[in-house]
Order: sequence, then C-alpha cells, then structure tokens
Amino acid sequence: MPSVYFIIPAYNEERNLPLLMGNTKEAMSVIGLPYRIFIVNDGSTDKTGRLCERFAKDMPVQEIRFEKNKGVDQAFNEGFKEVFRLVRKDDIIVTKEADNTSDPDILVHMIEHIRNGYDIALASCFAKEGKVENSSLDRHILSFGANTLLKTFFPIPGVNTYSSFYRAFNGTALKAAFAAYKGRVIEEKGFVCIVEMLVKLARLPFKIIEVPMVLKCDMREGSSKMKRRKTIKGYLAFIGKQALRPRREDRAVYERFRNLIAQAVVADV
Repeated sequence: MPSVYFIIPAYNEERNLPLLMGNTKEAMSVIGLPYRIFIVNDGSTDKTGRLCERFAKDMPVQEIRFEKNKGVDQAFNEGFKEVFRLVRKDDIIVTKEADNTSDPDILVHMIEHIRNGYDIALASCFAKEGKVENSSLDRHILSFGANTLLKTFFPIPGVNTYSSFYRAFNGTALKAAFAAYKGRVIEEKGFVCIVEMLVKLARLPFKIIEVPMVLKCDMREGSSKMKRRKTIKGYLAFIGKQALRPRREDRAVYERFRNLIAQAVVADV
C-alpha cells in the first residue's frame, strides 16, 4: 500500500492551520492510505510552530522549522529533501498551500490519477471546469494573464495552470527527476520556483494531467503572501533565462532521468 507525503510551506498561518489539518485528516480518512504531513515553518513569528506541535499529538505531522524566513523556494527544497529520504515505490507526494485555497475534495481524484499511471496531477482553476471565486477582479485578471503568458512560452499539452502549489506526484519519478537535474529543479527565488519546477519536469517523459478545481479565495484567513509585482517580474526574468539556456543540457538531463528510472524498475523486480 502506498503512502502519501504532504509538503506544506507555512509562513504565519496560525489562522489557517486548524482548518487545513482538519480537512486533510478528513480527506485522508476517506482515501484510506497512510500519510505524513511535513509543514515547513518558514520563519513564522506567530503561533504556527505551537500549532504544529499540537497537531503532532494526534496526527502524523512533522515540522521543519526555519528560524528566519527563507522563502518558498527554500521551503520546498528542504521539504523534498526530507521526503526523498522516506519515499518508496508507488508512494505519492502532495504539495499544497497552507491557506486553505487547495480544495481538499479533489485530493482523492489527484491521488487516483497518480495510482493509475500519471506522474503529475495538477489542481487547475483555469481548466475547463475549474473557476476562481471571491477574488478581486484585478487579481483574477493578473493571475489569468500570467498563466496565459506562461502557457504561451512553455506549452504543455492539457495544462492551463502553472502557478498553483497544489500538485500530486509519483514519488519515484519526482525523486529521479531531482537527481537527474542534480538538485537544480528549484533554483528560482520566491513563487516563481513553482512555475520553474513544472517547466523543468515537463521536459522529461512525465505523464501530466489537470484536475479542475474551484479556487475559493475567501477560504484564506489573512492576505496572500505573494507579492504580485515582484512575482510578475520574476516570471519575465525566468522566461528570458529559459530562452537562453543551452539546449544540450536538456538532453543530458533526459538521459540521466531515463537511466535512473530504469535502475529503479530493475531494483523493484
């Protein structure tokens, strides 16, 4: 039976964690798989750390604590490093936001897709049956425009949402991808790193599918941690860097990935 490992970056999320933990626990009781939650406490100055300790008493919760805020890129890198020590064949890794905008009702479908052979299942508010609710008009237009821009420069068949944290992964394939890239899957700073990760993984023979999601912005207590202007500038800089990258490295990463996957398959026989 596979295990599910959650990686959840959190920065001053004391108002959101109780609902997040309750929803995750309920969803996993329906799914019926063993799970473990890694909350990467990214230098929070509120009661996020105390809440992690409280939830760990009756849930499989582990806190990874940064004394100072390092950013979502470092939070994810540290979370993946910890999970990769544990992941085994058929295990599933789920990344999600800590602010309750990641709809727990679609988690079962995301995990089903991974168990049925997909390598990445993306929660998508811009998929055909997805939508955004209770967001300001300017924020919605900006988000849609940014994802459309990314889709134009980095077309991935069937993918419309590039910027969401909420994703499920085949653990073995993701671990092999990080090894193939020699630990350089996430190099960009801030929220741009989540786009970078998807773009780099899509260059490998990954099977990717979107799961439509209703993004309910009113589920978030407090304001978003994303700085819009800074993130848009980061997207544009990332597009420029990727356009100038040496293509021969892509082929080398691809071959390393295929060899690592072949070795994993042989090891499991």
